[in-house]
Amino acid sequence: MNKEEILAKNRKESAGKSDERELQIFADASKIGMTVGGALSAAIVLFSRWIEAPLLGLSAWAVYFSMFGSRRLYQFLKTKERVTLLQAVIGVLFGLACLIGMIVLGLRK
Repeated sequence: MNKEEILAKNRKESAGKSDERELQIFADASKIGMTVGGALSAAIVLFSRWIEAPLLGLSAWAVYFSMFGSRRLYQFLKTKERVTLLQAVIGVLFGLACLIGMIVLGLRK
């Protein structure tokens, strides 16, 4: 096999797969997205306290912690790191707690 045949074979085998650079960019984008989501959730909570609508704040945290927990759970399933499992459990529990609080507050009205 000459150089061109090897390159063509490699391109064919790698078609549709992400390279390491793309995977790192996606991981970084995910971290930035979670950070922005957390900041937005905090802003929504402050706004909800200002307008005296705690249901709004709880819903923002429920979404954020559910995203955080599910992201960490997926990461644990791939890496088997115990710290990541702990973060996943905490995130999911906080998300569920906010959801339950939101339901209880909604039923009281």
